[in-house]
Amino acid sequence: MSQPTQVSTTSTEILVGTWVEELFLTDGTYTSTIRFVENGRVLLLRGPRPGCVGAGNWRASGGDGFWCQMAELVLDEDGVLTGWVDIEQNLVVSGDTLTGTGVARVYDADDTLVARSGIEVRAVRQ
Repeated sequence: MSQPTQVSTTSTEILVGTWVEELFLTDGTYTSTIRFVENGRVLLLRGPRPGCVGAGNWRASGGDGFWCQMAELVLDEDGVLTGWVDIEQNLVVSGDTLTGTGVARVYDADDTLVARSGIEVRAVRQ
């Protein structure tokens, strides 16, 4: 009698929760706090710049891997939108550590692309 074949699947519970991340971009290193919610949403709780917030989506990509995309709003001290950042990342969870790579596209308040940067991510569960 043959044994049933096991299919490798991602356990989404390993990603769900709040993470403090260091972002390494071509123009510097930043710290932010993000929260992955069970329903496939990701929330930027504290952005790399004061006043930045955002949200997006995530999904399992196999094994311990995940794909994430979010938009970060860039606001001035009066809360006026000065631009936004479109962020896309491929992430891997190992215990309480999250690592990944991706790209950030920076837009001004008129939605004109003004910069593009590669991203490296290292995060720990909060």
